[in-house]
Amino acid sequence: MPGTSDVRPDIGRQDVTIALVDEAVGGSPERLESAAAAVVARWRSTPWPEGLVALSLFTGTDGTSLLTYAQWKTDGTSQQALREAARDLRPDWHALGLSADEPRAFELYRVVRPTDLPEPLPVVQCYPAAFFAMNDGRTARAWVDGLLGKEEKTEGEDRAYPGALAANFHVSADDDGIFLLSEWASEAEAVVHIKEVIEPLLEYMGQAEAGAGRRYAFHTTVPAAG
Repeated sequence: MPGTSDVRPDIGRQDVTIALVDEAVGGSPERLESAAAAVVARWRSTPWPEGLVALSLFTGTDGTSLLTYAQWKTDGTSQQALREAARDLRPDWHALGLSADEPRAFELYRVVRPTDLPEPLPVVQCYPAAFFAMNDGRTARAWVDGLLGKEEKTEGEDRAYPGALAANFHVSADDDGIFLLSEWASEAEAVVHIKEVIEPLLEYMGQAEAGAGRRYAFHTTVPAAG
């Protein structure tokens, strides 16, 4: 039976090729902790498929959503095959009082960090997460490159934002979707950055309607046994 860990997940671990991401929304603060406990219990009691190396759970800071981040070591496995392989591990979101679309598979494309990080590195306390669909013919990779290029021009290459630790840009296998999972030392600092930097950037890049997503706190990581 896999154990659990309170160590934050290594988003950029080198043996991972695909992340399967599932976001469940529409919950209530009163039920969120029990829902999270049920998710972890299911992960620990269900046999794991080959290639799955870690499962991480995040809880919405507003008490209404859960995010799961499954890290896989695969060799060209399709999104549908991953979904099928992970079917038994996937929570029954409806029974837990939440709703979710099908999980999506993403590859980590670019990781950006401030030039000067504090030492020792603070523990990540907030994970802003956002999904973007390409709707204007651009590929996901081109969109990420364009957004980061615009940011460097307007904010500087050092990315010296108080509390910023990392921004992990993922792209879907078909290159038409983006998942952004950022790491911050505090939610308060993340909120300021979203308002002052991210929202204007999204408007410039044609994604103002999509918004900056939700903010999450780390709950648990369950690594593969062995």
